[in-house]
Amino acid sequence: MRSSVDVHNYLLERDVPHELVPITRRLPSPDRWAGALGLPPEQVGRVVMFESAAGAVAALVRSDVSPNPSRVAEVAESDALVEMSPGRATDVTGFLSEAIPPAGLPTEVLVVVDRPLAEQEVLYFPGGEPSSVLKIRARDMTRATKARVAPITP
Repeated sequence: MRSSVDVHNYLLERDVPHELVPITRRLPSPDRWAGALGLPPEQVGRVVMFESAAGAVAALVRSDVSPNPSRVAEVAESDALVEMSPGRATDVTGFLSEAIPPAGLPTEVLVVVDRPLAEQEVLYFPGGEPSSVLKIRARDMTRATKARVAPITP
């Protein structure tokens, strides 16, 4: 199983400033992080994994919204996308489904970031483990992951 060390090494290799903040308790799902950590909801993200015949796609969105699969498919230049089950997402990424980070994913995974999220200064995401939070500048994350930026939420 992959961990926050893998995320940290991935970002270090690309000279990306970041912080992996250990937390002493397991946080609720990312959609409740803003309240639990006292963060603005527009800065807290989550990764939603999709797949098609062409491969896997990681959609990065605010933690309190869901990506529009047809918009993600359009940006990914793919036919129909299907959201992965938590078990499948773990199999594909190597991370626990509730802790999938935006960076450090397998190279064949295409990353798509929702434009409003990419326009934030700083973002907070799962850090690869349930007890880790990744703090990263949006522009650095987009660069490091070679993400495509587009509006993918309703």
